[in-house]
Amino acid sequence: MTDDLAALAPSLESLGWDDALSSWAGEAEKSLDGFAGVGRIARTSRGFCLVFTGGDARLAASSSIRSATGVAPSTGDYVVLVEHPEDGLSIAGVADRRTALTRRAPGRVPEPQVLAANVDDIFVMHGLDRPLNLNRLERQLVIAWASGATPFVLLTKADEVGHHEEAVETIERLAPGVETLAISIVSGKNVERVRNRFTGSRTVTLLGLSGIGKSTLVNELSHGVVQRTGEVRAKDRRGRHVTVTRDLIPLPTGGIVVDTPGIREVGLWDARDGIAKTFPVISQAVVECRFSDCAHEAEPGCAVREQLMDGVITERRLTHWRELHAELDLQESQLEAFDRRSESRSRADAEGRRDGERRRKANKGKSKRKKR
Repeated sequence: MTDDLAALAPSLESLGWDDALSSWAGEAEKSLDGFAGVGRIARTSRGFCLVFTGGDARLAASSSIRSATGVAPSTGDYVVLVEHPEDGLSIAGVADRRTALTRRAPGRVPEPQVLAANVDDIFVMHGLDRPLNLNRLERQLVIAWASGATPFVLLTKADEVGHHEEAVETIERLAPGVETLAISIVSGKNVERVRNRFTGSRTVTLLGLSGIGKSTLVNELSHGVVQRTGEVRAKDRRGRHVTVTRDLIPLPTGGIVVDTPGIREVGLWDARDGIAKTFPVISQAVVECRFSDCAHEAEPGCAVREQLMDGVITERRLTHWRELHAELDLQESQLEAFDRRSESRSRADAEGRRDGERRRKANKGKSKRKKR
């Protein structure tokens, strides 16, 4: 299956390679020993990456580039490869990302996790076989906007509900300017409109929970079974994690889709711009407030409170907007504390090395005196 998928992108151009990337790779080649070509990452797994090189797929180690640069290669990255007799094939450079769908990585240490790089569109997907979770959709839209790509909302499984127009209208009010479609693979509703987004080397990534039909959509777009699908539990509509890697999949008719595992935890990362674009009415009202440091609670001339009273802004939207900003405020304070601890450890290590050097010199002096 991997070879078949690689054959669907027979050239670097079909993977999105362009003159700017050729110039970057040319400069990299001049400084590298063992230059072995270029490509685009199709999958990452435990220190290795599957790289599509234009009609072929190669497995390359990625742990050394992460250690050297701090950049963890991600699905969708454009890379240069080197090969050495002892170490084999490895990634030696990662091109600057044009866009990056990023969340805060799970865990206590605040750090980013890139879910997909260099994507043009992000399909934020939600199943109509379950109640709309507006807070989750807003959170997903925040990281989609923050990526630099264009978000779309796909409401899947439209054949399972009698009326989906109300859900579409709700999302259109929630996300002004974001195209929203109700789709059904079973009936074919709006599938062609989705397919038309995929042209040339245009790259689209899918974002949503397990069981909402991401892999089913990929299979439909690819005219074949390239992703396994699983059943959804009737009790809570939760799907099984059948897709466990982030896969870059060239489509037979053109375009590229990046399928991702179902993601329940969507922590924000560097997403203030994404919040502003997801909540444009609130963001504009903040600008219009009488005081620049307005808390938007009881201050005179608060445009946010006025629009809340007029019903332009809802209490739920305002509360969620506050929560998302508070999450980023906390994250920034955690990063500052983390940096301070790292700086303290570095100073302590440096002082320890200096003390050790002083002791070695003192002991050396004592040895010389004893010999005399």
